[in-house]
Amino acid sequence: MQRALVFILFLTCLACQPASKATQAEATDSTSQAPKARTESLSIDLVAWKNKLGPTESITVSNDPVFHRTKTFDAIPLATVLKQIPAYTNINPAETQVVFECEDGYNPSMPLTKILGKKAYLAVRDHDAAQGEDWTTLQKGSETKKIAPYYICYTDVSGDDATYKWPYNLVKISLTSASKETQALFPKDDDSVVKGYGLFKTHCLTCHALNGVGGTLGPELNFPKSVTEYWKTDDLKAFIAHPDQYRNKVKMPTLGLEAKEINEIVGYLSYMAKHKSK
Repeated sequence: MQRALVFILFLTCLACQPASKATQAEATDSTSQAPKARTESLSIDLVAWKNKLGPTESITVSNDPVFHRTKTFDAIPLATVLKQIPAYTNINPAETQVVFECEDGYNPSMPLTKILGKKAYLAVRDHDAAQGEDWTTLQKGSETKKIAPYYICYTDVSGDDATYKWPYNLVKISLTSASKETQALFPKDDDSVVKGYGLFKTHCLTCHALNGVGGTLGPELNFPKSVTEYWKTDDLKAFIAHPDQYRNKVKMPTLGLEAKEINEIVGYLSYMAKHKSK
């Protein structure tokens, strides 16, 4: 009994000893060589920051993909807006996603490096607005779309490039770690569905969440039930191709995807049905 007690005391003292010099040096070296801090959630409430965003300039967007014609806006370079975020200079752009949050739940995201590589702007006023107003409204079919309070646009990006997002009705911009999205969505053990992941990210994630990551304009597609678990596969593919043939006044647009691309997306969704997380 006494021997056991002595042995326990010996182990307790050993655990309390400081780390060896080699271990301490290794920890110090690791800290000194660490890259720029990984991005934690950083946000701008655009409505609250209205008077702090920066001076505007007049810009012209040729063939604007939202209005489908040439438009002129008063706008602030988006890079100027992002620099207003405290600790912005501490982030690593290569590891950072920009998330645009709109009032209606449309939440597209883009790599920060992609944004910074183009002439991106935060539009604050439409030159076609009535006197005393900042914005017009937009009629899309039977729906009237609210553009205010802000709109992201570009002067050097084609509206046909789906990898660039043009969110309107914008109220918030957030910076998050790109690894968060990757961990939640990337197919780590099946290369055959990587293409479907890319297509889903480009065309679907802006409106739909998957494992809690993505937009809220449409329903979450994987948790607690995957859409592939309660839709017939053929109907799901047909719905993605032509939503208006399934639902009256459906909010989901016709994406113009080819049948092969739709198959890739449904294949990815089927894979993710076996990889659920909150």
